Amino acid sequence: MNWILRIISAVIVLAIIAALVRLIPAHLQVRTVTPPLPKDEALLALLESPNGPTKLSYILTSSQQLERGQISHISIVVEWQDGKRFLIDTGMDHQEAKNFAALLQKMDSKAGEATVTGNISELLGSEIDSISGLGYTHLHIDHTQGTKNFCKARGKGAVVLQTTSQQQLHNFNTTEGAVLVANSCLQKGYFTSGATNNLYKSPQFPGIAAFELGGHTPGSTLWAVAFKEKVLLFSGDITNDAASLHQDMPKSWAYSYLFVPENTARTAEIRKWLHALDQSDAFSVIVSHDLDNTQRYLKEFMKRND
Repeated sequence: MNWILRIISAVIVLAIIAALVRLIPAHLQVRTVTPPLPKDEALLALLESPNGPTKLSYILTSSQQLERGQISHISIVVEWQDGKRFLIDTGMDHQEAKNFAALLQKMDSKAGEATVTGNISELLGSEIDSISGLGYTHLHIDHTQGTKNFCKARGKGAVVLQTTSQQQLHNFNTTEGAVLVANSCLQKGYFTSGATNNLYKSPQFPGIAAFELGGHTPGSTLWAVAFKEKVLLFSGDITNDAASLHQDMPKSWAYSYLFVPENTARTAEIRKWLHALDQSDAFSVIVSHDLDNTQRYLKEFMKRND
């Protein structure tokens, strides 16, 4: 009997050691990305960009009901007067969306089935050829896997814009997405040399900027888009819904420390910063997985899969 207990204890100890070997480097790595947050003036300067975006819309690829509310997978399309478009995040294809939903069902007993609207190439249709560039809020697979179908339909001709952290810093949750993007049809695009107030801009896409956000993943990126008289801030998964952002609610301990290693001090700092910005008429913060939040800020624009 004692030898059985010793074996069980040894297995438990080995499992804990294996988990620590996996988690500790990821936690240390994500804590290396904490650049100073951009000043309001630097973000508002995007509004002065000549020939900035003229249209914004969103694409809903899939959604699922959870105990706390609905989680949606949304891509953003930024368009210019000449018809050129920039796509932020690509969602997942049909099967991957169902697999992702099944994973969430194991974690949430009240989670429903996935409602899959389509993959990104299906929903873009003939407009896919006008997508000249892509960016990602971060490289988790639910934000990147649709790149496969995009490339199958689009082929070469689009560039990907990534910050240095997103290109180089990966952990066990982002490596798959990083490899997928690196081996895709997307050509490497470039930001203007040197960041101004930590905002990276591309002359090919005036009126938008990227910021190395950190917090959720080492490569988490805030995309800022100047549109009309407002700067829209696409915050990725710093929170999974707008209510958590405005009520300053962190994710669960298990999520942030075991499943998705986060820098919780950084995410708390960013929540407060984004909440304050969203109170201003000059800014709107759009959370990746919150459909109601996205619709509220983009309600005057046509949803592409109506």
